[in-house]
Amino acid sequence: MIQVLRFLFLIPTGFVLACFAASFALLWPFIDLPASASVDPFVWTELVFGFFAQAAQVGTLALIPWGLFMVLTEALGQRSLILHAAAGLAGGFAAARIPPGAGSAALETAMIVAGLAFGLVYWIVAGHGAGRWRRRDTPSLPPQT
Repeated sequence: MIQVLRFLFLIPTGFVLACFAASFALLWPFIDLPASASVDPFVWTELVFGFFAQAAQVGTLALIPWGLFMVLTEALGQRSLILHAAAGLAGGFAAARIPPGAGSAALETAMIVAGLAFGLVYWIVAGHGAGRWRRRDTPSLPPQT
C-alpha cells in the first residue's frame, strides 16, 4: 500500500515542487519590485500568475526527460544525491543551450541554477527513497546446529 501511495502521490508531488523551485530560481534574479508593490495588489497578482506560468513551462519542458529519469532511478534503485543534482544540472545546461544565441549569460546561468534546484528539490521530496519498493533478496543464513 505504501508503494502505491509513493507512485500516486509522492513522486508527482516531488515533480510539481521541483517545478516550483526551478520557476523560482528562474524568476528571482529578474524581479524588480517597484516601491508601490506593497500596496498594489495587482503587482502581486501579476507576480503569482507569472510564477505559475513559469512553473507550467518548466514542467512541460521537463516532463518527458525527467519522467524517463524517474522511471530509471526507481527501477534501478538509484538514490544518489549527486546523481539527481547532476541530472538537474545537465537538464538546465541543455535547456540553456538548445536555442542557440537566444539568451544572455544571466539567463543561461539562471537556467542552469534552475536545473540544479529542480534536481535537488526532487531528490529531497521523492528521490531519496527511489527503489525502496523493490524487494531485496537477502541470502538466508544456514541453520545453526
